[in-house]
Amino acid sequence: MKNSDIETRNSKQEDLEILRIGISRASERALMEIMDQVNHGFIGGKVSKSQMANWILKRFKEELDDSLIKDIRADHFDEVAVLESILRKARESGKVPTEFRHLLQREVGLDVSAKKKTKQALTENGINDVVSMTDK
Repeated sequence: MKNSDIETRNSKQEDLEILRIGISRASERALMEIMDQVNHGFIGGKVSKSQMANWILKRFKEELDDSLIKDIRADHFDEVAVLESILRKARESGKVPTEFRHLLQREVGLDVSAKKKTKQALTENGINDVVSMTDK
């Protein structure tokens, strides 16, 4: 038997292996509705919940793009996880990003952001006129 035959057989066995995942009740209802629609009027067999879920996941993987990844990340954004990541990086490097440092300083009442230079008011020596170009 060739190595490729063994690899193919092992791959097929892995494909047939059943794993369990947890889904919410709402997701199960959606899966059941999809399955019922697929099975309604289908005389060529019957699609099970597992078969339907597997088909959906395989199809979704094929159509997954950057836009969908961004949507998924937005739906599962966790502010605490971001803060923990920033803190971990700060501990490793010994530096806190400037914007984050300013935010923390404002939060504790130490707003020491760079002060803007104030413009000096016009004095009697200043001219505040509109100049127009006219032919003379």
